[in-house]
Amino acid sequence: MSVQAWQPPRRIDAIDFWLRSRLLATAHALRETLRPSARRWTEGSHALADAPVLAHYRTPLWTDGRADEFPLVAGKVQNLRVARRAFDAVEVPAGEVLSFWRQLGRPAAWRGFVQGRELRGGCVVPTLAGGLCQLSNALATVASRAGFELVERHGHTARIEQAGEPGSDAVDATVFWNYVDLKVRARHAWRLEVELTGSELVLRIRGRGASAVPFAPVTMRRTNEDASAPLPVARGCLSCDQTACFRHRPQVDVGPQGLTVALLDTWTPEFARYLREEHPSAQRMQPVPMRLAFWRRPATGWHREPAAVAPQTPWAPWTASLRRALWQRLWARRAGRRQASLIDGQRWLAQAFAARLKPEHTQLVVEQSLLPHLQRLGALDGRSVVVLAGALPMADIEQRLDEASRRWPDDATLRDFRADPSLVRAESLAMARASAIVTPHAEVARRLAALAPQAMLRKLEWALPRAGAVVRTDADHPLIVFAASALARKGARELAAALQDWPCRLRVLGSPSDDARLWRGIGHVEYMNWQGDWLAGAHVVVLPAHVEHSPRALLRAVAAGVPVVASTACGLGALPGAREIAPGDVEALRTALRAACRADDLADAFGW
Repeated sequence: MSVQAWQPPRRIDAIDFWLRSRLLATAHALRETLRPSARRWTEGSHALADAPVLAHYRTPLWTDGRADEFPLVAGKVQNLRVARRAFDAVEVPAGEVLSFWRQLGRPAAWRGFVQGRELRGGCVVPTLAGGLCQLSNALATVASRAGFELVERHGHTARIEQAGEPGSDAVDATVFWNYVDLKVRARHAWRLEVELTGSELVLRIRGRGASAVPFAPVTMRRTNEDASAPLPVARGCLSCDQTACFRHRPQVDVGPQGLTVALLDTWTPEFARYLREEHPSAQRMQPVPMRLAFWRRPATGWHREPAAVAPQTPWAPWTASLRRALWQRLWARRAGRRQASLIDGQRWLAQAFAARLKPEHTQLVVEQSLLPHLQRLGALDGRSVVVLAGALPMADIEQRLDEASRRWPDDATLRDFRADPSLVRAESLAMARASAIVTPHAEVARRLAALAPQAMLRKLEWALPRAGAVVRTDADHPLIVFAASALARKGARELAAALQDWPCRLRVLGSPSDDARLWRGIGHVEYMNWQGDWLAGAHVVVLPAHVEHSPRALLRAVAAGVPVVASTACGLGALPGAREIAPGDVEALRTALRAACRADDLADAFGW
């Protein structure tokens, strides 16, 4: 049978199609209401999460169409992002049917579906929720590979350029709400996993039963069509030369690779410099800076970018920013709840950012604190992700705190908070899909290089603030500055042990500890509560922290020429003027303090 020549679409044909499709959809809805042929399966108990993979299938997201059709391809990927949540981790019992439309539901705009591409009458036309056929094709293919029964399947009338290579085992399965469906059934229980990487749609079927029927490849062709006659290549509305056609759409210039957007939580000079150099034209989303504690003096030495330097005005979510500021202020003095409030604020911020993302945003530059929340929301699906990493993964942080807790079992602050395990897993999954990781933190760089080997790692240099030289006053004992609040996670207990029987004065930059016996044996202790000139007269600045991701006080000390002793957890690396020790090593801390004083000619002055 020969392939019919393409004819320009007519409005009367479109009206006829719309009327017939509405009648068929209504009739199908009535039949399913009176006698349902399938049910919707929800994410179950993960009983088959570790079952063997029976079949898998990969299909490209961005290379299965013409370059000038990119806006519709981007819309298709967005629709796949929304649809993935309905199919991923679904477990279907033996003998039951999985229906594409029953599982997905009506594809409406309020659910996040956008204009994608749909094959209709030999044309690729813009339509709401267009592009879902790529998911139905993949589902039919992976089910066929697993030996499942395709209870209902319908073929396309044309093919998209570069889709369905001749001779492949890809199964053609079109869908159209709600009467053109795809239904799959197996004789044993099975689990479906759907994943969108930065470039591919990946489907896996897991199960513990053998394939019900032998696998037989099905080539992409129309029903009742001659197998030797290839499907015609569909014309695209954005690239077709039929400008008089009522479906013709003007081209939208979004660039060959889409748009880049930076999703930021906090401002750091290192990441600001990186964005200026590597992504100068990237759009930005960042929270509104709010200082509810306006009576406190803000930190000096680092400055935000002047408005004239910024490439464009960033979008800022006022509601999420205000809600976060109030929430964190409410729980500021509750140790365990304080960290939980930080995570709550990051989640609200990520939700606001995800709602503003457009299908054309193909590359995200994401700050690490937002990463697990965006992973949960599915906002990373189908996009290239660059991570601005300023912290260790949550799993590593909790492991280090557990080790410190075993060393100091009486200190409850080491056990006052642990993140939700699902959030920890979401962060690990997001890191595994990162294309690049950027960080100035030496310890973070070392750890993430091992955990995310697929990502290109870029180590930034720490930015030193402007700081004047420190004038030391003559005193009987040296002044040692502890560059944090008196918390066990910051190494306060190790420092207290290292300073025993030392003739010294101790200045704590932050707030005091709840344990009044912490500094027992140390003659003079003063607390700055993050106020005043805390470097005045300092001889050594020390921070033997178990966890420290923002060593700004140490960088200020280095810039002022004050010797620094810090644990490797502070991430200073080979920064001149800083000595590194292992976290929790009291003897190494004592030795490093002596060496720092000796190098600064303090040993003779104080008899050390």
